Amino acid sequence: MREPVDLSGLHRELDRLKAQLCHCESRGDCLGCKGLEMVRQQAEAVVAAASQPVLLQVAQEAAARDMVAQFGAMQERLLADPAVRDAAEAMQAQLLQDPQARRMLEALMRQLEGGEPDAGGPSGPEPASG
Repeated sequence: MREPVDLSGLHRELDRLKAQLCHCESRGDCLGCKGLEMVRQQAEAVVAAASQPVLLQVAQEAAARDMVAQFGAMQERLLADPAVRDAAEAMQAQLLQDPQARRMLEALMRQLEGGEPDAGGPSGPEPASG
């Protein structure tokens, strides 16, 4: 039988990172707190899944692939509806008109693409409206 995986070092480092990224005084309201909590939960889920027998892991992976396929099909059906597509485009346009929301989305996209976090933060220069 395997030894339990010790995540205390990971949790300690996530707490340290949270102290650097938090903008809400640890109330859990800001993107830093929410994002790091999501990372913490994902790490725990990975450890829990990887600690299970291989056959159970294979079954869980198949279930996860099936769920992703179902979500993809649901998204395709929704976007095939012109009213839903128009509403999504209107929401996107309205969201991008808000300079702060636009900066946050751009920073998030840079991070997801492996770029550097936005050094300007919320008080950085506003992008030119286009």
